[in-house]
Amino acid sequence: MSFPSSAVVQFDSPTLFANPRSAFARSFFERAFQAPGVVEVTIDAQRRHAQVRFDAPLASGDQRAIDLGRALSRRDAARPAPDQLILPETLGLGSSKTLRLQRYGRRLSTWTVRSQIEGRVRLHNVSLLRRRELGQAIEREFMNTFGVDRYATNELTGTVLIHYNPREIRQDQLVELLDSVLAASGDAPISPIDLDLPVATASVVLAAASRFLVPGLAPLSAVVFLYSVIPSFKSAYEVLFKEKRLGVDVLDAIVVAACLATNQVLAGTVLGFTLSVSRKLVEKTEDDSKKMLLNVFGKQPRFVWLEVDGVEVETPLERLKVGDVIAVHTGEAVPVDGEVVDGMAMIDQHTLTGESAPVEKLKGDRVLASTTLIAGKVRVAVTSAGDQTTSAKLAQILNDTAGYKLKSQSRGEELADKAVAPTLALGALGLVTTGIASATAVVNCDLGTGIRMAAPIAMLSSLTLSAEHGVLVKDGRALESLRKVDTFLFDKTGTLTRERPEVGRILTYGGYSEDQILVWAAAAENRFSHPIAKAIIDKARALNLTVPATDDSKYDVGYGITVEVEGHVVRVGSARYMTHEGVRLPASAQRELERAHDEGHSLVMVGVDGKLGGALELQAAERPEAFDVINGLRARGAQHLAIISGDHERPTRRLAERLGMDRHFAEVLPQDKARYVELLQKEGRTVCFVGDGVNDSIALKKANVSISLRGASSIATDTAQVVLMEDSLTKLLYLHDVSRDLNRNINRSWGLVVVPNAICIAGAFFGGFGVMHSMIFNQIGGLLAVGNGLLPLRKASALRAQKERERLLLR
Repeated sequence: MSFPSSAVVQFDSPTLFANPRSAFARSFFERAFQAPGVVEVTIDAQRRHAQVRFDAPLASGDQRAIDLGRALSRRDAARPAPDQLILPETLGLGSSKTLRLQRYGRRLSTWTVRSQIEGRVRLHNVSLLRRRELGQAIEREFMNTFGVDRYATNELTGTVLIHYNPREIRQDQLVELLDSVLAASGDAPISPIDLDLPVATASVVLAAASRFLVPGLAPLSAVVFLYSVIPSFKSAYEVLFKEKRLGVDVLDAIVVAACLATNQVLAGTVLGFTLSVSRKLVEKTEDDSKKMLLNVFGKQPRFVWLEVDGVEVETPLERLKVGDVIAVHTGEAVPVDGEVVDGMAMIDQHTLTGESAPVEKLKGDRVLASTTLIAGKVRVAVTSAGDQTTSAKLAQILNDTAGYKLKSQSRGEELADKAVAPTLALGALGLVTTGIASATAVVNCDLGTGIRMAAPIAMLSSLTLSAEHGVLVKDGRALESLRKVDTFLFDKTGTLTRERPEVGRILTYGGYSEDQILVWAAAAENRFSHPIAKAIIDKARALNLTVPATDDSKYDVGYGITVEVEGHVVRVGSARYMTHEGVRLPASAQRELERAHDEGHSLVMVGVDGKLGGALELQAAERPEAFDVINGLRARGAQHLAIISGDHERPTRRLAERLGMDRHFAEVLPQDKARYVELLQKEGRTVCFVGDGVNDSIALKKANVSISLRGASSIATDTAQVVLMEDSLTKLLYLHDVSRDLNRNINRSWGLVVVPNAICIAGAFFGGFGVMHSMIFNQIGGLLAVGNGLLPLRKASALRAQKERERLLLR
């Protein structure tokens, strides 16, 4: 035993510490951490020693050292069971000769702290060294973790840097998540070292040194340069011999060969370096944009307060089952989709629905994962957890969307590839007229590099902006195609009108007042939550009427309700129910029934003491924003607007006339809606179908662009390409603007790529430009295009900041 430092005790043994994963080593770890103050234990099989680190320096006769000796020398039979400690699942796995465990509360982990300040920690694990798959798995885990703001893994140093909010997630919980990723990943394979950028950088340095300082390095410089551009030759081979076409990669290979042939190695190394940087820049920017996009909807808390025999126990989210009851407190995120069984809370659900104001949740109300409880406390019964929650499904959809390759990028590649032959022709002309240097410069002026960077970045930025507007784009093609749409076909019910009806006229019979009939109907329906009941109750509340209590109720499914209210027997239901209960309908009521039917409305009859007392007319509630949205689409270039409905001809026509529609289709069965989409397409129109996602699945699939207004609750089953998360058609205008701006952004990027290269070609013919000039002009265009592609992210950030300010004011 020795003391390498004041806080470390070292034990040396050539036999005991030969294997850090042996049964003895496991026992040593368990015993050592039983001693107070021990924070880290390391077993090094190469040096055949173990080190125990304390939380503070040891003094002579320190009780902590005495306790450590007792823990290590105690007989097994007398040793206390280490059930307070949680050992990592991966303790016996791996092949490293060194195993280091650090203590985080009750948890022991192979992740050790390299540095930390409040809200930031850098953790190291030898298992992460050169294991790219493990690093990606860790990033996927933190991508959806509530409380984690930023993160970065480094496979070369074996570290992960985490920026987190200590009020939302603790350091030991972060370590638990990392341990779970290690256990799930198993023994990940060692990744090859990515030498692309380092070799390209070294190539430039060597070329500069051989040209200006040490000419003898020229052969070595040429060899390193050739090695650095192998990826370009491989790509050119794939394009020429496997895809059998001319591509931009062929131009790069020609430029490299020309540089070697003319001994312009320095210029060639600059080309290799810029190509390598471009690959890294695209990879990094796409990764950052993708994370930002997923963060809009994807955050979930990973630990919950589960009720067990009346006690709240902190439990990992993945252990929850449907039917479990959890507690959610003020300031916490709701971890699951569920139903409130007790309590009251104000919940901020803007991330999922786009609502800026918090909403009140009471017993029986649904709550969604990843929303935030800003006041109160509720007990929630789990209806879905883990990857089945709305938030998790949103994250998966966004992950799939972010991987979509933008058509404009493919179109850009096609145009760039089509320009290869003319570029080669211009290069040949330059070779004949001005020499090989200018010819090489012309050939280097390809258009593909810049647009291949800018187009996907613009798409991801626009997807993020759409998400900030409360619009979930499930298929990136829809965002690109919407600007081309000239015809919008709206489903009537649930889209232009609300799903819940509203009370219109109140008819009275037998001398009762309208308020009295409405109050008695509301009292009868007060125990129910179906749309008709809510419409009647909302009407009573809007008129500030007091709804009395009922003495009894009898509910016949599909017919009506009988209750006693204020000494009267009140029946509320259909005309058939009234007949069934012996309540006679006068001729005037029969006429009103027929009239309501013709209008597409319905009547709810109210019987009082065996006679008809009145009736409530229920009509579709037109969306207040519908008229402005229709005008907004007209202003944005929509040429043809139409309504399709299963409702009667007369109410459908009246709605179409009020909104200024060009056409309407009435009495259409759900399965026939797709036929009308095809009809419009055969007329040469590009059709966007806007429906509620319930019975419109075939029509949604047939349309060029499909949009649903169902919101977050039905995201898993919705077949639409785009879902408006907030129950408002206004989002359709925001989406159209984002689509238009995306097209403008890509066109602008094209200009930024084409103009510098055109200048360079002109300079090669008339200004003596060489390869180095073309390198500069080409990269200027590419960088400007990338910066342009990132512009929508600025709007997204500004919108997010504005929402945050509004929420703070509301709180």
